[in-house]
Amino acid sequence: MDSAVIEGSDFKNLMSRASAVLEENKAAVDALNVFPVPDGDTGTNMCLTMRAAVAEMQKSASTGVGDLADAAAMGSLMGARGNSGVILSQIFRGIAKSLSGKHTASAPDIARALQEGVATAYKAVMRPVEGTILTVAREAAVAALTASKQGGGVTAVWEAALKRAEWILERTPDMLLVLKQAGVVDAGGKGLVYIFTGVVEALRGTRVDRAAGRVGVEAGPQPAVRLRATEAHITGKMGDIRFPYDTQFLVKGSDLNTDDIHKRLDPLGDSLLVVGGGGVVRVHIHTANPGRVLEACLDYGALSGVTIDNMREQHEAFVSGQGPTAEAGGDGHGPVGPAAGRAAAGVVAVSFGKGLTEIFKSLGAHEVINGGQTMNPSTEDVLNAIRRVPAEKVIMLPNNENIILSAKQAKKLSGTKVYVVPTKTIPQGIAALLAFQEDATMEANLRRMAKAVRQVKTGEVTYAVRNSKVGGVEINSGDVLGIWDENIAVTGSSPDEVLVELAERMVSPDDEILTVFYGDLVEQSQAEKLAGTLRERFPALEVEFQFGGQPLYYYIMSIE
Repeated sequence: MDSAVIEGSDFKNLMSRASAVLEENKAAVDALNVFPVPDGDTGTNMCLTMRAAVAEMQKSASTGVGDLADAAAMGSLMGARGNSGVILSQIFRGIAKSLSGKHTASAPDIARALQEGVATAYKAVMRPVEGTILTVAREAAVAALTASKQGGGVTAVWEAALKRAEWILERTPDMLLVLKQAGVVDAGGKGLVYIFTGVVEALRGTRVDRAAGRVGVEAGPQPAVRLRATEAHITGKMGDIRFPYDTQFLVKGSDLNTDDIHKRLDPLGDSLLVVGGGGVVRVHIHTANPGRVLEACLDYGALSGVTIDNMREQHEAFVSGQGPTAEAGGDGHGPVGPAAGRAAAGVVAVSFGKGLTEIFKSLGAHEVINGGQTMNPSTEDVLNAIRRVPAEKVIMLPNNENIILSAKQAKKLSGTKVYVVPTKTIPQGIAALLAFQEDATMEANLRRMAKAVRQVKTGEVTYAVRNSKVGGVEINSGDVLGIWDENIAVTGSSPDEVLVELAERMVSPDDEILTVFYGDLVEQSQAEKLAGTLRERFPALEVEFQFGGQPLYYYIMSIE
């Protein structure tokens, strides 16, 4: 019989089973990487995010659905890893917001919560892309709402969400060319389907048929997919932004209730985040009137760490080319005077491999987080590193595209001024760090670092883990791949030969320095021989080889 409501114990079971099913299928999700390289980590990231959500939920002594959803949201927020994990945490955050204060949840409550989860996740992504986990979540939420309006119970609502999620997942290659070329569906969407599968299994008390790699039942005729990419998403226009002031601060008081503060502030803006509890709560909001926000929160306690950024001015500076390209958490106008024992600015970098980590430390990074390919650091890992830096302001170098969202999320929670320079590769991170000067203003540093990032080219040599076709290139499992700017430029059977050919394609007449970081798959003698080959091929360049110790990638090449 389909239940009319679920209680707190049911919610725990749903979340636990969802986490378990995702765990069972983690490798399958990881394997859906668009590039057939050995660093697919979407499944791993989503699993670790789910684990953190369930662990925090299990700590709660409450029996109310709303309280448990809030705990799960907090756990996923701090444990989020990679873009998929951050988006998943935002879905949970929206669900928790919708279920706030409820002891039980009905089918309509759940349908509305899924809608709020999707809305919150879309807001968290600056330029949402259709054909991803966002699309799968949105279409599933629409199906859940329809089932609820038709009188379906809790199980019927989740079954409808699962069926629609699976149906739309199969069509993600039609929305994203890179998926179609690689012959895969979206990995994040697949992970979400497994989460929904776990929920349905918990409600039914039986396993869902996953024969032939499919989950659920064919959904039958469906309405056309609605793409919601707005002009602002495509062009980045912000001239008509309703809430231009990015405002964040700490509230310190006694017995602070995050739900009360959230309800009080919700009408004053968007992108609202209220986390913490007890004696300290962190608030982040985009608003048109920061004064009203601060005045409202003074009723709860003392305020500290207040930062207010005008996002319209930042955007205009970026578009005009007069401002830094980094995402800033402070005003960007230089130091305000460090407190005793604290530097004006510090740097946190993400790295992987013993040699690369030592390089970042030697260049002056105050904190180096171990992470990158296959194991992205969590939001909490980044947050803790930021808090360990003895500086008034912190520059964050993610050095991996899949860590940028986690870095931005940690920025919102940090309680200090954090500036995320969106470096996507190790060479970009090293170039940015070399441009950093502790005695310069923040504005000057961000401008210099952004310029350094633009001037470096990154090449990577790794191997294929499956047969695939990417950008018209036929790839067989075991092939050595040369990657340039996220495109497979060279294939072959020898890492050294691929690196040389990749360098020949990448080097231009104006280049001066070629640096290669060799990984743990390469012997020093092999690297030294290859260095000699490159010096002969490029006599006009300064060629340097350094031990990086990175796994999976034979070589990482930087050309400036």
